[in-house]
Amino acid sequence: MLYQKAKIENGQVVITESKMIDQSKLTGECWLIQFDGLSVCETCEVKDTADCGGQAIREQLLQ
Repeated sequence: MLYQKAKIENGQVVITESKMIDQSKLTGECWLIQFDGLSVCETCEVKDTADCGGQAIREQLLQ
């Protein structure tokens, strides 16, 4: 699967980052963590709430 980040520049979509993700290695846990790592948690609105889907994967990665 192709995962891309983009921004709007002068009314046009500009791809800023692109990477291939092996879907067979994804779990049901937070996909953003699996795509981009723990840094996404810094700005996540649901971090440390019941809605957070990455609590277990965060614990694993922080060990």
